[in-house]
Amino acid sequence: MIKKLLFFIKILFLYQLSISICLADLQKNIINRLTATQTLTFNFKQKISDNEENGICFIKYPLLMKCNYNNLKEKIIISNGKTVAIIKKKYKKIYLYPIKSTPLFFILKKEKIIDLIRKTSPTKIDSELIEFMFMDVVNKKKTNVVKIFFDKNSLNLKGWETLDTYSNKVTFQIENLKINNQILDNFFKIPQEKDL
Repeated sequence: MIKKLLFFIKILFLYQLSISICLADLQKNIINRLTATQTLTFNFKQKISDNEENGICFIKYPLLMKCNYNNLKEKIIISNGKTVAIIKKKYKKIYLYPIKSTPLFFILKKEKIIDLIRKTSPTKIDSELIEFMFMDVVNKKKTNVVKIFFDKNSLNLKGWETLDTYSNKVTFQIENLKINNQILDNFFKIPQEKDL
């Protein structure tokens, strides 16, 4: 009986050890993939509550992003590294937010993602996705909960999920990803309302 118990404990220990080694390799491989990534170009689907939109997006690390939406408002979101602008060309309006107050500060700063992947284990792994969940403390009153998704096979960024300023769930899904296309910094310049 004691031999069977010791055998079972050894098997359990080896199983736990192999899972730990696999997770460490997975995290290391995701970090290596992110480290080698300078730019991302992709189509996206964004869902806020029951409203779904799509378009094309460009990211240049760190903190630069431009997403053009296929909608009647001709919406564009631009991050120039300091400010996030939500532009509605149809109405000739621009709404500006400090990037540090938005979840994009975390999403567009790959060093933060890399650091947190090093320190945490995935919250979920299924046949297609690897999910990491992070609590990004903005200030004493606000914490952004961000879920980052990676493709299980390629280990590329696959999207994210967070809450908007009205506590609506925002899911952002990446499709047709291209990595390290050249994108110039002035592509992320925020226009003036008079130029819309």
